[in-house]
Amino acid sequence: MKKTILLACLTSALSTGLTADEYPDFEAYLGAGRYHFDNERNLDDANSLEVGVEVPMSEALSLEAWFSSFDVDIENSANELDGARYTVGGLYHLSNSSLRPFIALGLGHQELEDDSNDTHIEALAYGGLGLKKYFDNNIVVRGELLGLKSFDHEVTDLGARIAVGYAFGRSTTKPVSMAESAPATEVIQAAAPVVKKTIEAMPKTQPTPKIIEEELVKPVAKTVAKPIVKTAPVDSDLDGVVDRLDKCNGTDKAFKVDAAGCPVMLTETVSIKMNVKFPSNSAVISGDNFSEIQKVANFMKQFDQTSVTVEGYSDDRGRDAYNKALSQKRADSVRMTLINEFKLEAKRVSAMGYGEESPIADNNTAAGRAENRRVVAVVKSNIQKAATK
Repeated sequence: MKKTILLACLTSALSTGLTADEYPDFEAYLGAGRYHFDNERNLDDANSLEVGVEVPMSEALSLEAWFSSFDVDIENSANELDGARYTVGGLYHLSNSSLRPFIALGLGHQELEDDSNDTHIEALAYGGLGLKKYFDNNIVVRGELLGLKSFDHEVTDLGARIAVGYAFGRSTTKPVSMAESAPATEVIQAAAPVVKKTIEAMPKTQPTPKIIEEELVKPVAKTVAKPIVKTAPVDSDLDGVVDRLDKCNGTDKAFKVDAAGCPVMLTETVSIKMNVKFPSNSAVISGDNFSEIQKVANFMKQFDQTSVTVEGYSDDRGRDAYNKALSQKRADSVRMTLINEFKLEAKRVSAMGYGEESPIADNNTAAGRAENRRVVAVVKSNIQKAATK
């Protein structure tokens, strides 16, 4: 019977609701508990009033403090004890998805006062397993099962707690369904690098060598003048421009040249795209995204006149202001990776968060929202290269 009551308390915490793409500044709770005391205590089960507060330290870790007030009857007696318990500990969240299961550990102080005003004090350690649900009006429902170990009496009590709280500093959006209704209607594939070539047509002068023959006849007694022959001009690099006019002698004969014998240059616009994805409620770059970032870093090192703006985006869960701040964190994370890990100059890399603007997939599906939680960088550079024949 007692196990059934504990399970029912936890199950009631699994009601509908959906977290936004964030975690709050702190959470305040008011709730009720049910405790089964160790048989050696000779105490009946007791209901309690529960008041608590939780302060997140990171996306996974939080600190918590709880106060419990309860009256407990002594078995086979008309007397009862007034109880108060103070606990301080930490939570480790196992997931950042819609449901947030957690593990709780901490220490406590418990006071039991009898009818004669004698107070029995003991130190406790506690551990628990629980689950939290966030609703779009910032309400949080939390349920958990607890074990409390008394250091002074070497007994273990069991309990269950369910509480309703408010998440301060958490922005929310309208409720959406947890069901995955359909696959994403749009699949945007990373575009391949695009190369556009603009050829600057330059006139090519290719004079035809001439052979000039002149005969000079000098009237000399008993002498006949011999013909004098001038050799053809030399084009040593075979580019069609004779050496005396060639200002770029030694040019590879595969290149087109202008009238001065220098290569005709092409203006080539080169662009590259990067697409880095993020999990919900996170600005942490996973290891499998480093190759995308390195692709941009390598391009910028090859063309040192380039600069890049890293653009961050989120899905549409959460208010506009929060989503823009989260997307800015994601863009900043990629920017700092380019600077710190790939040694790009900070002045060449900027970052801008656009929040839920410009979605590339359907936000009504999990797959679509995953596509929209992204950071994109498009780098463009105009470079010069010699044109071939």
